[in-house]
Amino acid sequence: MDELIELISSININKLKSGGLWRFIFEPDSLMEQLCEAIHEGRVRSDEDAIALLYPGQKPGTKFINLRERLQERILSVVFLLEFRAPGGTDRQKAYFECNRKWSASMVLLSKNAKRVSISLMEDLLKQTLHFEFTELSLSILSSLRLHYGTIHGNLDRYNLYREMYQQQQEVWMMENEAEDSYTHLVSYFVNSKSSKTNISDKAREYFQTIQQHMERSESFRLHLCGRMIQVMIHSSRNDYAATARVCEDAITFFRKKTFESNLPLQAFYYQLIVCYIQLQEFEKGEAIIRQYQSVFEEGSFNWYKLQELFYLLATYTRHYEEAFQVCDAVQTRIRNSSSSNLPRQITEMWKIYEAYAHYLVLIGRIQLPEDYVSKFKVKKFLNEIPTYSKDKQGMNIPILIIQTLFSISEQNYHQSIDRIEAVEKYCGRYLKQNETFRSNCFIKALLQIPAASFHKEAVVRKAQKYIDQLDTLPLDVAYQTHEIEIIPYEHLWEMALEALQNQMVRTGVPLRKVG
Repeated sequence: MDELIELISSININKLKSGGLWRFIFEPDSLMEQLCEAIHEGRVRSDEDAIALLYPGQKPGTKFINLRERLQERILSVVFLLEFRAPGGTDRQKAYFECNRKWSASMVLLSKNAKRVSISLMEDLLKQTLHFEFTELSLSILSSLRLHYGTIHGNLDRYNLYREMYQQQQEVWMMENEAEDSYTHLVSYFVNSKSSKTNISDKAREYFQTIQQHMERSESFRLHLCGRMIQVMIHSSRNDYAATARVCEDAITFFRKKTFESNLPLQAFYYQLIVCYIQLQEFEKGEAIIRQYQSVFEEGSFNWYKLQELFYLLATYTRHYEEAFQVCDAVQTRIRNSSSSNLPRQITEMWKIYEAYAHYLVLIGRIQLPEDYVSKFKVKKFLNEIPTYSKDKQGMNIPILIIQTLFSISEQNYHQSIDRIEAVEKYCGRYLKQNETFRSNCFIKALLQIPAASFHKEAVVRKAQKYIDQLDTLPLDVAYQTHEIEIIPYEHLWEMALEALQNQMVRTGVPLRKVG
C-alpha cells in the first residue's frame, strides 16, 4: 500500500480529471476509482483502511490484493501521459523528465525499425542532455548513435564524432560515480543517527584528495555536487563551522554560475550554511537566508521539512519561542493533514521531539497559547512515537531523555523525576563520551544534582554550578556534537529547570544516592 500511496500522491489528480484522461483510466464508480480517490484524499493510509471502505463487514481476501495491484498497474501503464506534481519546478527538473520521456519514445521507435525519426530525435535530444549535464542519459544516446553510424549507416565522420564524445562523457561519468560512491558511503553513517562522528572527517579528507583532482578536470554538475558535499563533511563532522561556511559559500557561487537553475545543490548548501550561522550565533544572517530562499525549497518536500527544522532551532536559540511554536505547529498540522504517508521516519520523529520541547515551553509559561487552542501533544505517547531515535544512544536519545526529565520536574512529579534522573545517570555513564557529548554530559550531571539536593533550589545551584561552568569552557560553536542534539541551548534550559524549584526541601521517601 505504501508504494501505491506514494505513486498516487506524486501525480496531479485534479489535472488528470479536468483533462479527460481520468475516464480513460477508470470505469465510473468502480472500486478501482473509489480506491484511487480515497488514497488521494487521505482517507486511506493502509490496507485495513481500504478494506473497511470498499468491503465493509467483509473479508475480501485476494480480491482486495488483486484490486490494489491492478490499480498500480493501471496508473503505471499511462505514467508518461500523466502530469506530475510541482509543475513549477526548475528548468533542470522539467528537462530531466522531458528528456527521459523523449529517450523512451526514441527507443520504442528504434525497436519498431523507424530509424530515421528515432535517430533524428536522439540527435536533437543530445543537445539538451549535454546542456543540462545529464551524463548518464547522454552516454545512452551516444552509444545508440555510435552504433547506428558505425554499423548501419556507415558514416565514418559521424561515427568518429559520437565515438569521441562517448569516450569524453564516459570519463566524466566514471568520475561522477566515484564521487557519488564516496559521498554515499560517508553519509550512510548519518541517516538514522545524529551522534557525532569526528572520525568521518579523516575519511572524507582522504576521499576528497582524489575527487578534487577530478573536479579540476571537469565542471560536471553531479561531480561537483558530490565532491563539494564531501568537502563540507571534512569540516562539518568536526563542527568547524567557520570553514564549513566558506565551503558552502564557494559551492553556492559555483552552482549559481550554471546556465540552468540548480535548486538541488543550492538547497543543500544553503541548508548547511544556515546550520553554520546558527552554531556561530550569526542569527541575523541565518534568518535572512531562510526568508530570502524559502521559495527554493518545494513546500512539503524532504528538504523543506529540514529547512523548517533550522527555522525552529534558529528561533529557540534566539529565545523567539512564540515563533518556534508557530513553525512547529504549522509543520505538525501539515504532517497530520498530508495525504501522503511516505515521509521518512526521521522527519516525523524529529518533529515529535521538537513538538515536545515546544509544549514544555508552553508548560513553563514561555509561550502563551490562545484560549481556544487544542493541543494534540500527549507526553505519555511521546516515547512510543519515536522508536528510531530512542535507539540513537549517542545522538537524538539525549534530548529525548532530557525533555522527559524536565517535564517531570516542572510538573513537580518528584518520584517520577527521581526515576528519570537515576535512569539518565546510568545512561550517561554508559553512552556519553567526554569529547563528543561533553556539553550534554555536563548538563545531565547538573540535572542529577536536583534530586541529590532534594529539589532545594539554592542547594541545587551550589551542587550543579561546577557543571554549568564547564559548559562555558566549550561553547556551542566548537562543541563536538551535531547541531540537532541541543534543541534549546543548555544554559537556557538550566534557567528554566531552576524556575520550577523552590527554596525548600522535598521529602519523597526515596533514598537518594550521591551523584556527581
